[in-house]
Amino acid sequence: MVHSLKPIATKNTLVEEGSDYVHAATSENTRLAYQADIQHFLSCGHTLPTTPESIEHYLRTCADHYNPRTLIRRLTALRQWHKLKSVSDPTQSPLVLKTMRGIARLHGRPKKQAMALRLKDLDQLISYLKESPSLKNTRDRALLLVGFFGAFRRSELVSLRWEQVSFVGEGMILTLPRSKTDQTGEGERCVIPFGNEARCPVRALLDWRESAKQWEGFIFRRISKTGTLGKQAIGAPYWNRLMRQLAAAAGLPHSSDYSSHSLRRGFATESARLGASMPAIQRHGRWRSTKTVVEYVEAGRQFADSAVNVLFEF
Repeated sequence: MVHSLKPIATKNTLVEEGSDYVHAATSENTRLAYQADIQHFLSCGHTLPTTPESIEHYLRTCADHYNPRTLIRRLTALRQWHKLKSVSDPTQSPLVLKTMRGIARLHGRPKKQAMALRLKDLDQLISYLKESPSLKNTRDRALLLVGFFGAFRRSELVSLRWEQVSFVGEGMILTLPRSKTDQTGEGERCVIPFGNEARCPVRALLDWRESAKQWEGFIFRRISKTGTLGKQAIGAPYWNRLMRQLAAAAGLPHSSDYSSHSLRRGFATESARLGASMPAIQRHGRWRSTKTVVEYVEAGRQFADSAVNVLFEF
């Protein structure tokens, strides 16, 4: 049964017009996700404001078709909508909470995560790209090395501009004007020193700048099939596809399990495996959540820290 309340939201509005500051308080990606979630709820025949019974009906209808994490996110969008309107929040009712717990218990499954890129696999990718020198391969080599050693989020990497890079004697400093954990725009810095020649992200970026003959605008730009360098940045979806294509072309096993996030995750797990401290990893990767870093660090040290090692000594 779908409950009918007088709607004060349509499929195209998450918040009422008139408050740029309200919009600015939430990141664009989060706002777009909430907008899509609200639209889905409305497209199923429900109205806003809504009731616990209506949400329970919605959850039951969606339970067999969507991951519980998706439904939890949609509940968050509904909760934010009701809070913004200063109306009673039905998402916290016992009926909704128990329904969601039941769905999670019956339909929950492990979160699929991108495979962490190991250093040896990064070396294999770089060797593959060096086999056939081209403008695209020079760009992709810089993209991989800067992305890995900078521990960049996908959105940060594809939007990097030359104006954000300062080359200094010890390496380079990249200034991020806004990021997932810096929504107020105070700015964060990523410091990358020179490395060994084969893996050096600083030299790779300098090589790309020399090949592209560009000193301003987006760093990682689109290249046409004819090899012409454009002015637009590569898109985030393209970067995901490119990562899988490169992994397959270079002969990495399980190439379909890689994504652009493999670089950021790989930096953390490989740094931990080779002895970097958790605070150093968290600081360089600009993680605000210690929980996320702990997960990556434990993955990097899972064999070295295994209790089984003690038994092998006797």
